[in-house]
Amino acid sequence: MGSSILTAKRAGAMQKADGEWIYALFERGYESNVYPHTDHWSAVALGNYAQVMRRVFSHATSCEGGMLRSRNGSIRPENYIASWRSELAKPALLRDRAIDLSVGSSCYSAVPESQLDDVRLSLIRAGFESRIDELVGGSLSVSLHADIDLLLSIYGNSGPLSVWRVLKEYDCGTSQIEVQVPSATKTAMERMPEVRCHSIDQHNVLVAMGAAPWRHAGWQYSAVGSFVTDVAYPVEMEAPGFAKKAIPAFRDAVSNAPQVPSATRITVTRSPEGTEEWRVRRADELARTLGLVAEDACAPAVFSFAFGDLLNREDTDRLLYGLGSFSDEQLQWEVPVTRAGAEPDPAFFADDVQLSLCLA
Repeated sequence: MGSSILTAKRAGAMQKADGEWIYALFERGYESNVYPHTDHWSAVALGNYAQVMRRVFSHATSCEGGMLRSRNGSIRPENYIASWRSELAKPALLRDRAIDLSVGSSCYSAVPESQLDDVRLSLIRAGFESRIDELVGGSLSVSLHADIDLLLSIYGNSGPLSVWRVLKEYDCGTSQIEVQVPSATKTAMERMPEVRCHSIDQHNVLVAMGAAPWRHAGWQYSAVGSFVTDVAYPVEMEAPGFAKKAIPAFRDAVSNAPQVPSATRITVTRSPEGTEEWRVRRADELARTLGLVAEDACAPAVFSFAFGDLLNREDTDRLLYGLGSFSDEQLQWEVPVTRAGAEPDPAFFADDVQLSLCLA
């Protein structure tokens, strides 16, 4: 499987009449398994600061799993995010020009015919219903500056189409401007939620954030990716600088997590409402393997067992790996509380980070 190789980044910006800054983000790169390795520019986001940063955080999750790299190797999500913050502080001026929103059958059309209904609905929701006839008639030409809200309704974060269809890197002028972005706060890490984690096997981890219940978070890189988008992004928008320290702290926690205690109780609900049939069959298979029901019987509606029941067996690896096939609604984990006075492993903590972990 190939990776996307990032070779350059660039941000363009324009200011709306109400003073809000709108950014267009561009990345240059190529796919590692496509030859020759010729990099090219592509627009990846359009919106205000919070909106384009949401896209940046989403792309950052690909860094953790190695799907987005540089020519020199891996990129840490926190470094990818920090580099984009620097770009947004000194963007190029996004020049105004006319953009033809032509409807066509090509997959590269500004508005593909196959997605015309979605675009029409987006325009209605954004209050641009009066422009639909022009669009359908093939005569809708808009100004990048004057009609930016219309463009955002189609090509912004919540729009149905990607911005590369209408914006190019050369839309950025040569003049660089300074735009004030939120400054990092010294108290950002005070927003770090309590993190508890255990390793299920060599790759998968069990995680609980704050008061939330324990959940199977998948492979370590997946757990970090979920933290980036679900925790780091919203906190970063309120406490700038959080992501830079919180992401590596969380990574260290899942990387060094102790094994799930053998006494941990796992309760399986066979078929919660909306559960896919294959997941229900997985519950049946587990109950049979553990000897809870006959070979041809279905699992009880609810059954439980100790994590230790899965260990020291010939099929332990298969059973532990199989826990990842259940939905969060099917599994309830009851992990023994750390004994009073137990000291957490210092390896979980950086000198300047306070992170609360549940260790057994």
